[in-house]
Amino acid sequence: MIKELQKKLDYKFKNTGLLKTALTHKSYVKRKNDSNERLEFLGDAVLELIITEYLIDKYSNTDEGKLSKIRAASVNTQALSFVAEKLGIYKYIYVGKSEKREGIIYNKSILENTFEAIVGAIYLDGGFEKAKRFVIEQLSDTINETVETDTIFDYKTYLQEATQRLFNCLPEYKIIKEEGAEHDKTFYCEVFINSKSYGIGVGKSKKEAEKEAAQCAVKKMEQKGV
Repeated sequence: MIKELQKKLDYKFKNTGLLKTALTHKSYVKRKNDSNERLEFLGDAVLELIITEYLIDKYSNTDEGKLSKIRAASVNTQALSFVAEKLGIYKYIYVGKSEKREGIIYNKSILENTFEAIVGAIYLDGGFEKAKRFVIEQLSDTINETVETDTIFDYKTYLQEATQRLFNCLPEYKIIKEEGAEHDKTFYCEVFINSKSYGIGVGKSKKEAEKEAAQCAVKKMEQKGV
C-alpha cells in the first residue's frame, strides 16, 4: 500500500514511517502525538513558504496584496482536498473502525489535513527542495488557473480592509456552536463589527465557517449601501 502511494506521489521515502504517520488520523491511535497532527502543523508552514516563494518568482510584477490573495485561494480547503482526491489519498488514510464506516476519509478537511501532513513528511525526509518539487508539481495548475480566471476574491481579507477603512476597527469572529462527533464537526461562526452582529457562517472547519460569515457580512454591508 505504501509503495503504491509513493508512486502516485512520485517520491520515495527513506523513512516510510514518516509517510505512515502522515496518513494516520487521530481516531486510529491512542496517543494524539502518534497521529498526523504535528506533521500537518509543519506541512502547513512549509506549504505556505513554498507557495509564497513560487509566486514571488513567477509573478514578480504583482503586488504583495494580490499575491497574498492568490496564495490563500491556492491552498484553501477546496484546492488541497481536490488535489488529495486526485491522488486517491483517501484510500490510504488510517482511521478508526467506526470512523471508516462513517466515511470520514472523504471529508474535505480530513483530506486537506492529510495532504499537509504528507508535505511535512516529505520535508523531514528529503528536505525543502524535495518538498518544493512535490508541492509545485501538485499545485502549479491550480495556482495558474486561479491567476488566469481571477478567482481570488477573499471575503475575509475584503471585510478586514473594509472595516478598517470605514469603521477604524477589525471584524471579530466567534465560534458560537459546534455540532457532531469529534472527527466530523460542524462549526457555526458569528462575525461582529463594532460589537454588532453582521452574519453567521457554517462550515466543516472553523476557517470555512469564518469565511462564510465574512461573505454574509460583506453582502449585508452591500445591502445597507456601506
